Amino acid sequence: MENVSSNNGMVVGLDIGTTKIATVIGFRNDNGQIEVVGYGKSESSGVEFGEIKNIIKTTEGIVLSKDIAAQRSNQEIDWVYAGIAGHHIKTSKYNHILYRHGNENPISREEIEQLKKDVSVVTLPPGEEIIDVIPQGYQIDRSRYTVDPVGELGNEVIGVYQIISGNEREIKKIVKCVNDASLNIRDIVLEPIASGLACLSDREKQEGVVLVDIGGGTTDMVIFVDGSPVFTKVIPIGGNIITKDIAQVCRISEDVAEQLKVRYGTCVVEKSNANNMITIPRPYGQDPIQISEYNLAQIINCRVQEEIVNVVKSEVENSGYKDRLFAGLVLTGGGANLRNIKELCQFSLQLPTRIGVPDSSFAHNIPTELKHPMFATALGLLKFGIATEYKEMPVEETVVEEEKPERKRGGLFGGRKKESKAPKEPKKEKEKAPGLDIFSKIPPYLKDLLERIS
Repeated sequence: MENVSSNNGMVVGLDIGTTKIATVIGFRNDNGQIEVVGYGKSESSGVEFGEIKNIIKTTEGIVLSKDIAAQRSNQEIDWVYAGIAGHHIKTSKYNHILYRHGNENPISREEIEQLKKDVSVVTLPPGEEIIDVIPQGYQIDRSRYTVDPVGELGNEVIGVYQIISGNEREIKKIVKCVNDASLNIRDIVLEPIASGLACLSDREKQEGVVLVDIGGGTTDMVIFVDGSPVFTKVIPIGGNIITKDIAQVCRISEDVAEQLKVRYGTCVVEKSNANNMITIPRPYGQDPIQISEYNLAQIINCRVQEEIVNVVKSEVENSGYKDRLFAGLVLTGGGANLRNIKELCQFSLQLPTRIGVPDSSFAHNIPTELKHPMFATALGLLKFGIATEYKEMPVEETVVEEEKPERKRGGLFGGRKKESKAPKEPKKEKEKAPGLDIFSKIPPYLKDLLERIS
């Protein structure tokens, strides 16, 4: 079995999700496309709302996923690019000034890189760690805004950055689980940004697009404008809570509720068949129960509309980029397969909407299973790693040790040189607590459903 290292060109992406753990191994072929040589998937039972709760269970899931991918690819895996998500993720805007008074030379790439390095070591509140620093744009001599100041003249350059940070303890838990699975971390990447790498075209990112990744435990969103991510948000609600709602209302197991959601569910009530009565068998000799497809749609719509779609809409409106999303909205993640969710988002946000699948940078012979939106993050992590290892973009790398999980970062996201107005400061709203009781959301007549189906 060959060893995966930067010497043989193989790269590994590891997605530690709430419902699954996915490992993908690949390389860049001679045509510049990404070939996937192996992948593995295992159940994730130690993660809730995108955050690791059980170290042992999560480690076991990583080991199983890794071993399946290694067997399929005949590659021994040593290191990975890992994703991170969860409600602990925070974003903040930070301005940093470069003074060049008396310097008549054009602004250099080295000066801009140093500006970013200065931001990457700013002091955060205790318990937080910087995950990434993403350039948003630059203001030269307080008069003109540009996304690339290199080569221009100016006495003062103000860099506008988005700092993505996370809870230090949560980051260390990821590192520990990966290390306990006999792996090393090359870098940790915010999952919605990774998903964007896999599903979005360069043109979409340039024109302005919002990507919404509906996972099992969280819904992650990122807005791209002028080729760069300019706004990110992690919403602590995912597809699992919808399954729990169905199980709670119908008094059935979550496994059966998941089957109902996938087979009969829709998030647009008008698209359901009110005449279709679904019979649900019950264990231990209990009489089966029935629920109409219409009532099932009501349950699903309440959570999806109120806790996901409306929150995404609010975040888009408060981001300052609502009027610049000319490429619309792209849905990905396992929740993107929920029936009619594309139509619901398109109607609610008034944006052209599509389901995200791996883009043309991946070879056509990619395994069929990986074309599912739920693998967008894993494929994006693979693409990020390949961009790093093959030096297609100026991203620095380092191996993360368990004792001190620090990583170097570089400018993976660079837009073309273009003048534009500085974005508005995002408005801040109070966060909603995850997992609100479904009975506070469903219509009153559905509250009687328990009595009717008992």
